[in-house]
Amino acid sequence: MTASLAFSILTYLLALGLGGFAVIHYARKRKPVLRSLGLTLNRWLPIDIAVGLAITFVAIGLVFVVELLLGVVAVQPGTLTWSSFASEVLVPLIQAAALEEFLFRVLLLSGVAILLSRLTHGRWIAVLLTAALFGAGHLGNDGATAVSAFGTGLGGVIYAVAFLATRSVWLPFGLHLGWNMAQGLFGFPISGNIVPGWFSTASTGPELLNGGAYGPEGGIPGMLARVLIIAMVFAYVKTRWPDGSIATLRFAPAPEKRSAVLQPTT
Repeated sequence: MTASLAFSILTYLLALGLGGFAVIHYARKRKPVLRSLGLTLNRWLPIDIAVGLAITFVAIGLVFVVELLLGVVAVQPGTLTWSSFASEVLVPLIQAAALEEFLFRVLLLSGVAILLSRLTHGRWIAVLLTAALFGAGHLGNDGATAVSAFGTGLGGVIYAVAFLATRSVWLPFGLHLGWNMAQGLFGFPISGNIVPGWFSTASTGPELLNGGAYGPEGGIPGMLARVLIIAMVFAYVKTRWPDGSIATLRFAPAPEKRSAVLQPTT
């Protein structure tokens, strides 16, 4: 067993354990468990996913243009066809984003946020801790380096902030899916993996500028794009909840207790 595989297994076990702790905590507090875990079904679901997709496609589009202007990638026509889009791009990327969001945000982040809830900046500490695990968990991918792990960790920050701010998994899912899909369609590697895209890119410059075989997360333009995404996420949630606080990462109201929901109105 490789070190990266062992680390991934331990991380998944930790996520399951902390997720189970979160379920027990919410049940004992008589809070709606699924909604407290961010598994909400409401009118904002399609909007959050669409916003996440739009934000990340804009960001990756900017990375594509910047790296072209810097001359650090060579671009050729891609191999994507309509017949291959669903089976080779859409379905695998949906599955990957859904699995990672469930493990790292719904389970792991929920548990860590509860454990650190009494600290003044506990939610931010939870974001950083789980983001670090998210980045380290990709070190076994093709082309991964310490720099790419940091860039991937920034992605973990994005998804964790979106999850805690909205108290829902759908915005981080849309952001995660959109980042991966946009990379693939613009011809970039997706954390070391290749899918058919509109374009096919090849590295012609320093990895610090294009991320090399790993993808944009390992390069400076990609990392700056992730910082831009964080800013756009805050702009979005601040629009929905103007009284929300970036300092405490509290925007969406907490789900009501079951007893409060079941009380008849008078």
